[in-house]
Amino acid sequence: MDALKVLSIVLVVLHVADAAVIPCTWTQFRLRDLNEESIMLLEKMGATMPLRCLEDGWRALPDDVFLNAQNEDLAVVALETLRGVDRIFKNDQTSVTWDRETLGLFKNIISSRQVENLQKCVGEDASQSAVGSLSAGSSAGQLKSYFEELEEKLRVKGFSECAWEMVRNEVLQSLRKFQHFLSKK
Repeated sequence: MDALKVLSIVLVVLHVADAAVIPCTWTQFRLRDLNEESIMLLEKMGATMPLRCLEDGWRALPDDVFLNAQNEDLAVVALETLRGVDRIFKNDQTSVTWDRETLGLFKNIISSRQVENLQKCVGEDASQSAVGSLSAGSSAGQLKSYFEELEEKLRVKGFSECAWEMVRNEVLQSLRKFQHFLSKK
């Protein structure tokens, strides 16, 4: 009887370890499509940025963030990217004149479809500890820092229409870089 218990435990451990090594199939099949849809919705929801809104001091996402992420877990990098976007778009948007239906669809795709699925891939406990222990040098750590900086700038600018337009533009460029990264995976 003891041998049967030991064999059961060994099989469970092997199954769990095997599942941990298999990449999340959702990231391989849906992430790229949903990110492409997010980009399209961001482009569609607002017009071109008004000239009065252009200003210096907005730091673009470094071009090498995703290049440096080649050896990092795709699900963790994707989760940090989309979690940052999700956090930003949970802020007050009353000053913008964007199409509300398109904005709602964008937020739904980011939050409900991408972040939630990535959390399932990474595992809720693992995602909290992985994101909580990000080193500043890791790509995921750089992404977290970048999106926190964008959100702070938005707050400092009082969630103004121009601040939101700058953020929308920065997020759009970031998601395009992320899409390029996904196409290479």
